[in-house]
Amino acid sequence: MALRNLLLGSVSETIQGKIRAAALLAGAALLGAALVVGTGGLAQADPAAGQRIVEQVCQQCHGLDGIALIDEAPNLSGQKRSYLARQLWAFRAGERQDPKMSPSAIGLSDQDIIDVSEWYSSVHITVEAPQ
Repeated sequence: MALRNLLLGSVSETIQGKIRAAALLAGAALLGAALVVGTGGLAQADPAAGQRIVEQVCQQCHGLDGIALIDEAPNLSGQKRSYLARQLWAFRAGERQDPKMSPSAIGLSDQDIIDVSEWYSSVHITVEAPQ
């Protein structure tokens, strides 16, 4: 019985630690989302700054216009700014992992993420349904 309690206790502590870590990540993501979509204007998006970052960091895979240049990368043009920012924050925090995206996102500040997200979300696209 004592061994069972010892083992279950350590499992419980491990689970609690993972729950605390997940809660911290979720809190960081919510704070980031508030910066992007908050009506209080905590952070002002600068699409020109976003374009400069895209030219240096993103365009090799996602294209300057957000139309992916490689099969492994998604198209980003026209995506919602808040969605793009949440994904970048998740890569930066390690919540999402990808061999190309994770290292690229690590170097981005919150403002960089907001600006890049604004750039790609402001690209106008036209969709044509098949005939």
